[in-house]
Amino acid sequence: MHLQLVISPSHFVDRYGRRVLTDGGQPGMDGKEDVGSTTEQYRNLVAAAVYANCEHLDNAQLDEIIAWVQLYKSK
Repeated sequence: MHLQLVISPSHFVDRYGRRVLTDGGQPGMDGKEDVGSTTEQYRNLVAAAVYANCEHLDNAQLDEIIAWVQLYKSK
């Protein structure tokens, strides 16, 4: 028996536990569209792109995307 996790916008939370997507998967703080600082809005756009596009990718493709994002992390 294989259980599959259903990923919903409510799974996308920041380090403080605040939602970064609306119920419809659009960017927004605390589930409200067009809310948040400039950097929060950029981060929420990335979260929305992940939610909208990553469901059909395989693990290798997801690993590639993770590696690209890690290029931007400070060392």
